[in-house]
Amino acid sequence: MRRGLMAWDSDEIPVWVLKDRAERLQAAIAAAGQDAMILYTNFIRSAAVSHLVGFSPYWADGVLLVPREGEAVFATTLSKRVGSWIQTVKPVGDLVNTPAPGKVIGERLAKLGVRRVAILELDAFPGGLYTELAAALPGVEFVDGSESFAFGRLVCDPIERRLLERADAIAQDALNTVHSGMTDIGSTVGAVEVHARLHGAEEVYVAIAPDLDTDRRFLRLSGTRPLGRRFGIRATVAYKGSWIRRTQTYSQEDNDRSAIERADAWFQALADSVQPRPPVLSQLMFDGEPLPNAEIVDVLVEAPVGTRPLAVIESSVNWRSNTYMRVPALVVSMGLTIDHVPWCGARLSGPSA
Repeated sequence: MRRGLMAWDSDEIPVWVLKDRAERLQAAIAAAGQDAMILYTNFIRSAAVSHLVGFSPYWADGVLLVPREGEAVFATTLSKRVGSWIQTVKPVGDLVNTPAPGKVIGERLAKLGVRRVAILELDAFPGGLYTELAAALPGVEFVDGSESFAFGRLVCDPIERRLLERADAIAQDALNTVHSGMTDIGSTVGAVEVHARLHGAEEVYVAIAPDLDTDRRFLRLSGTRPLGRRFGIRATVAYKGSWIRRTQTYSQEDNDRSAIERADAWFQALADSVQPRPPVLSQLMFDGEPLPNAEIVDVLVEAPVGTRPLAVIESSVNWRSNTYMRVPALVVSMGLTIDHVPWCGARLSGPSA
C-alpha cells in the first residue's frame, strides 16, 4: 500500500492536459479502426491510467474505458466508501465502484454497439476481467491496443516533464543526505527514505549495493550490517504518478573522490544529450565523448511504456530495443569502473534533468 500523500493539484496537473492526453489517445484509437480501448491498472501497472486520469491505485485494481468519443469511465473494486475521495484525485471521467469491473465496462460498451475493442497489453490482461468482458460482449472482436496506446503516448507534455523533474529532485536531495558519519546499512537507507517521504514523495523504494568492490547488485536491505569502502544507493521515487530512478556512488576514502566526481559529471552530460528514441544504447555507448581511464560495465534504459511506469526497453545484456518508436521519457542507469574505482549511476535523461 502506498504510504505517501496522494492528492490532486490543479496547478500541477490541470484538467485541460488530461483532456488533451485523452483526445490524443482517442485519435489513435480511431486511426486504428477501434471503437474503444480498455486499460488495466493496479499498484504495479499504474502508468497508463495515471497518465490519462491522474489516479494511481493504492491497493485494489481497476479498469479504465476510453471510448472513441466521449468521457472515460473508471471502474474499480475499491468500495464506495472511498469513492468520493477517488474522485478528488481523479478529476476527469466517470467513476464506478463495483466488485465486477469487467462486467460493468462490458455492459457500457454493449450499449455503445461496439464491434472492435482494443485492450492495452492484451496478453497480460487478467483472465477474470477478460471473461467478464467477453460474456457481456458476445461477437465483439478484442485486439491488442499496445500500438495504438504507444502512438497516443508519444508526447511528453510540459506538465509531465515537470512532474518527472520534481520526482528526480526529491530523489537527488534524498541521496544527498548520505554522509561519511553513516556506517551501517539501516541508518543510511532509512535517512534516504525519510527525506524523500517528508518532501512529497508519493512512493519511494530504496535499494543499496553495500560493497561495490564485491557485488554491484542493488538489494532492499536493512539492519546494522556495516557499509563497505565503496557503496551505491538507488532511490526509485514516484510523484503524482510519475516515476524516476536516481543512483549515486559513495566512498569512505578521500582518494576515490576525484574519480567519482569525474564519472558523475561525465554521466550527467551524457544523459542530458540522449534523445528519447531507440536505439538508445548506441547514443550512450558510442555517440558521446569517452571517459578517460574508464570501462563501461553495464547499461540499462527504462521508460514509461504501456502500464509500466518504468519498463526496460534496452540493456547491455539485450541490445534489441523493446520499443519500436519514440518514448516520452527515459531513465538511464550505468555501471562502470574508473581508475579501478567501481561506480554506478542512474538519472532522468534530457537537458532539463
